[in-house]
Amino acid sequence: MRNQRNLLALACSVLVLQGCLGSSSGSSSSRPGEPQPELDLSGFDPATASYCDHTVLAHCMYPFPNNFFTREDDSTPTRLRVDFDVRGMPVARPVDMPADPSRTRYVDIKTTEPAAIQPEQWNRNDGFSPGSMLLAHLPGIDLQQTGAVRLTDLEPSLDPDAPIMVINAASLEQQLIWAELDANNTDPDQQALIIRPARNFEEGQRYIAVIRNAKGADGEPLAVNELFRAYRDGIDTGEAAFEERREAMEDIFAILTSAGVERDEITLAWDFTIASQKSITERLLAIRDDAFGRLGNGAPAFTITEVEDDLNAEFSRNILGTFEVPNYLNQPGGGVGASFNYASDDPDALPVVLDGAEFLQARFRCQIPRTAVADFADGSGTVQPARAAIYGHGLFGQSTYAISGGEFGGGQVRRMQAEHNIMFCATDWIGMAQDDLVAGNIHQILADLTGLPRQLDRSQQGLLNFMFLAELMEHPDGFASDARFRHGAGDALVYDPAEVFYDGNSQGGILGGALVATAPNIHRGVLGVPGSNYSLLLRRYGPFNQRFGPVLYEAYPDGLDQSLNFALMQMLWDRAENNGYLSHLAGNFLPGTPTDKKVLLHVALGDYQVTQWSAEIMARTIGAAVHGPTALLGESVDSNPLFGIERIEQYPYDGHGLMIWDSGDVSGDKGNPFPPTNNTGPDPSYGNDPHESPRNTVAARQQKSDFMRSNGAVTDVCGDTPCYSDDYTGVSRLD
Repeated sequence: MRNQRNLLALACSVLVLQGCLGSSSGSSSSRPGEPQPELDLSGFDPATASYCDHTVLAHCMYPFPNNFFTREDDSTPTRLRVDFDVRGMPVARPVDMPADPSRTRYVDIKTTEPAAIQPEQWNRNDGFSPGSMLLAHLPGIDLQQTGAVRLTDLEPSLDPDAPIMVINAASLEQQLIWAELDANNTDPDQQALIIRPARNFEEGQRYIAVIRNAKGADGEPLAVNELFRAYRDGIDTGEAAFEERREAMEDIFAILTSAGVERDEITLAWDFTIASQKSITERLLAIRDDAFGRLGNGAPAFTITEVEDDLNAEFSRNILGTFEVPNYLNQPGGGVGASFNYASDDPDALPVVLDGAEFLQARFRCQIPRTAVADFADGSGTVQPARAAIYGHGLFGQSTYAISGGEFGGGQVRRMQAEHNIMFCATDWIGMAQDDLVAGNIHQILADLTGLPRQLDRSQQGLLNFMFLAELMEHPDGFASDARFRHGAGDALVYDPAEVFYDGNSQGGILGGALVATAPNIHRGVLGVPGSNYSLLLRRYGPFNQRFGPVLYEAYPDGLDQSLNFALMQMLWDRAENNGYLSHLAGNFLPGTPTDKKVLLHVALGDYQVTQWSAEIMARTIGAAVHGPTALLGESVDSNPLFGIERIEQYPYDGHGLMIWDSGDVSGDKGNPFPPTNNTGPDPSYGNDPHESPRNTVAARQQKSDFMRSNGAVTDVCGDTPCYSDDYTGVSRLD
């Protein structure tokens, strides 16, 4: 933070011999009377020092995240406010890309003028993402020669002599991390050094990142940035614009000294503060509380538009319709391209209902299994009330087709309903639904990231829509009041409204944790092939470079910009995906939210679409325990698998669970190789991608069913062996 004086007393104890505030030169490595080493600041522009951190000269906003890019603000929980300057933000160049015949892009994407990312939405935050990817640029760094901790062996990041560390500034506790070079950009001038947390950072906490004794491929130390060397070694720069920051840097060095880090071995160090709970969650909680307050004791209004009977072997009825949800978006109907409706430009303003009273019409579909009602044409037939659950669809999908098709009507959902007598209802993840993709909104945003709220604000409205759907399933004046959800001589309700559960896959597992953490009416959820932190996931998503990368990279061709853009986007994505809500599944429950939240994570080992390592980060952050032993695809790429994750010692297990499903070895047509361990996706030809394997495994569905009960728990469906998916035995996972 500019002019930061945090922990000034500690810094003063280090500088006492120099008069503390009376000196601008800091703690010098030179002895009194000795000449100070000469500086070469010829490439450093003091005119930009108010908004560029020149300790990394190659990019204005590196290192990142960084308290340099904040200002003091006593009105926020962290007492900071993000303060990005538009002059330092990445600039999108014009893009002219016709619609793709393969339909990865459905419309032409065209921009005509260079456009800097406008920082207003980012500057609402009081800190950075709890899943922040830390970015530095040290051209020529060799991670092996440096001794950096890699993804495949996390534990050494906690060693006191680790060359790359992240330290909690208050407790001095080391954070579990790993480091990687951006494998998408191999030119050293454009290649970011990325440091990732293997367990999320804590909300509201200040951290210090430090890289020491960085080496090149020849094993020789890298040159230290001249401005950073001036701060580290106490050399006066002679420039007031640079000296203004010295107190803040001295504070960083003092804390690192207390943590046992020798000052003269530091190659680069900076501090950053994680956004507060309020900053991340307040918009979603505000619209949730206002919307349910408007309901009072009533149920949302709904209309049934279509009923289909005698559908297939598993479903006896399909009910489609719409329901009303207060519209907090700035367009009537809240359609594609809308963002939040704010009453003012105040950075603390919260979304309000459009025109004070407008509703949007959310679509729903409910599928009634034959296990509940065998045949609606048989008026005297008996009813076995099904459990009530909501299903969350995958990436840019849709659950409200007019026929029982698509993912929601597909084989794995049909079998789950038929085997365990569950009535699934679903709505669309607006913001990340098929409509958003087909209309071109997603690719237009990628061409100019200023538009990101057009996706994530609709996603938050979509989370509210899911909560209202759950209310319709529970409330006696909801679906239970409609004759089409009843049958038989006794007019029996075809489902049990006592509790509504959640089950979602892929994107449904990435957004579903945010739903479970915030919904007042959903206590338990299964997150299938889940992940958190899109800035980690997307470049490891197999088809990313075919479906989305071309537009993003055309608009932002610089490699350092590309890495930064993912970090910037994550600051806003936190408001609408798992990453911003994981700590609130770990005991730090949100206000106005029940405290008995539980989730079950079903992971596909070697997943080509949602990387398994992201689910492991989730498990560490929420305190989930894992079934053991865990199978590995051939030889494990991890030297210390699942470090920092507790094992389930006894079943049934009453806590968050992590189950890793193995689709087999790589012999014949079984299994698949591990995807890359760097930040790239696997071969887009996929091979035997296990992404859909868990949900298509009989034992996995049994475990989900056992968990999705009011008194449910994680049950043992694998015994003393690893959890093998049906693919392992050669049973096809596809219909």
